Amino acid sequence: MLVMLRREADAILIGDEIEIQILECTRGHVKLGLVVPKRLAIVRGEIRQVSEQNRSAAQGVGAEPPAQLARRLRAEMGTGLACGSRGITSEVTVACPQPRDGG
Repeated sequence: MLVMLRREADAILIGDEIEIQILECTRGHVKLGLVVPKRLAIVRGEIRQVSEQNRSAAQGVGAEPPAQLARRLRAEMGTGLACGSRGITSEVTVACPQPRDGG
């Protein structure tokens, strides 16, 4: 894992296509701006974890597999996303744990 210290208004570039901007730093939170190609999915870690737990719980119940359900819903509803030529721009707020006193 690479660990970097950044200040508000700084940016981190990953390759030629991904930019992470530090938009705001407050006590316990960092607001990030992400510029990524639209072909890449952006998912918060806790959302992925819950999704995996739900998938595990649904196994054996006879439910439609998530990938199959997603394909069917996309076919019925369309993607519904409007993206610019550079891709999707998102803002993410990340909660940071408070430092412990004394240690």
